This record gives sequence, C-alpha cells and structure tokens, in this order.
Amino acid sequence: MAAAKILEHGQITIPKQIRESLGLKKGDVVDARLEGDCVVITPKKLVAPEDWEKLLQMMNTVHEQNRGISEEEVYQDVQCAVDELRQEDYDKQ
Repeated sequence: MAAAKILEHGQITIPKQIRESLGLKKGDVVDARLEGDCVVITPKKLVAPEDWEKLLQMMNTVHEQNRGISEEEVYQDVQCAVDELRQEDYDKQ
C-alpha cells in the first residue's frame, strides 16, 4: 500500500504506480466517495470508450463524404441549421 500526504486544500498526489496502472493523466476526472472509513477514488470517463469510437467513425465517414467542400460552405451550412433551429424554438413560443 502506498502512502499519500494530504496537502493544502485537501489535495493528495496519487502515487505514480497507481496513476500509471489506471492510465490517469493530469487533468483527468475522478469520482471520490466515502465507503465506511475509506476514501475510494475511481477514474471517471466522461465519454464511454465505445461511444468515443462510434463518434470517431461517424466523423471519419462524414469527412470522407464531404471532401472538396470548403470550410466556408461548412460554416454557412451550420449557420443555416442553427438559424432554422432558433426559428423553430421561436415559433413554439
């Protein structure tokens, strides 16, 4: 068991071996909870790995299907879509 010192503002440093074992890096988010007299820290994945992979695949497909479209055209299409959604929201009021 590795020891960790409580620093200012209740901060602790998770020992390197544990961080590496869990794949934790600076900026990662963790959950902390109390179980009896123990603090349990669990890595928190903001996006499930399988969902992230699906998103990447979809983005690659969209990218392949839209080769040759300029950044300006993409911006205009997005702006039109945003305007339409805003109009729909306005019409509902």
